[in-house]
Amino acid sequence: MVIDLKPEQQRVVDLAIQSGAYHSSDEVIATALSMLAEDIEDGSVSEARCHEPRFTLAEVEAELRALGKVK
Repeated sequence: MVIDLKPEQQRVVDLAIQSGAYHSSDEVIATALSMLAEDIEDGSVSEARCHEPRFTLAEVEAELRALGKVK
């Protein structure tokens, strides 16, 4: 399967790998999908929120920098 990501989504995947927490884009996507599945099972995902990003790219980058995972 081929999935096309928006540039900001690809950047999040790249940052996750650069942080050392993940070894591949497949691992990042699998983790994200597992988290989404948990949210769906818990009823945490509503129709209104399913299209909203949880965090902005700037927030993800700031968090990874604060953790010393990226420069």
